[in-house]
Amino acid sequence: MDEAGPARVYRRQRRRPLQAALLPLILVGNAALQTIRTHHTLPIWWAPAAFAALLAIGIWGALLEWRAHTVVTPRGITRQGPLRTRTWAWSAVYDIRVENTGSRPMNGQPRWPAFLYDSEGHRFLLPHINEWQLDDPCAEVAALRAAAWHYGMPYGQRAEIEERILRHAGRRRGWQWASVAAVVVFAVMILVALAEDIAGRPANLVLLLVVVPLAALGLLGPLLGRYCAARALRLPR
Repeated sequence: MDEAGPARVYRRQRRRPLQAALLPLILVGNAALQTIRTHHTLPIWWAPAAFAALLAIGIWGALLEWRAHTVVTPRGITRQGPLRTRTWAWSAVYDIRVENTGSRPMNGQPRWPAFLYDSEGHRFLLPHINEWQLDDPCAEVAALRAAAWHYGMPYGQRAEIEERILRHAGRRRGWQWASVAAVVVFAVMILVALAEDIAGRPANLVLLLVVVPLAALGLLGPLLGRYCAARALRLPR
């Protein structure tokens, strides 16, 4: 690394899989929503609200692609997210790791992203340090770690921080499972709403499609988070 300024800047260099299909998917989704609203007794606000949600997802994805980046300097590392910027001095960084998320190309997420762990065991994604933008992200991160040790990042593992990392990972997994359960509940509520419509009974769509799935997420998230965190600490390392 050069003391004079940034040694490495990681930005979007290559097109990610399925990126070109994002806008067509939003347009097709909007057309489907308008068709459903025309042929079913849905509130007039339903299709615009759903389209706004699709558009927000598209804008967020665009910010992740073109605004987010990672900057590495001799003083520390900066993570520019879609909206926020955060910088860590090397003394506050516990480790940088490439992890296998198990993601597939169809999921729209890289399988081998790099994460920064701070001294409290919290994990932060480092934008564009992954196999989509780099030929060998593992070798790149190994070089970053070697340079970071030279500039003050603590060397070696600490048992208490590794325990926090496991606990946080368990909580994330629990919330992921809770999110899956909320999506399942949402799908079931759609079937309930359709059944009510077929039977000629008015359905409260806000209750069925918004309140119930969010309540399921709010209930299951903390429970599964605590369970998975405790289980992660019990598993052999």
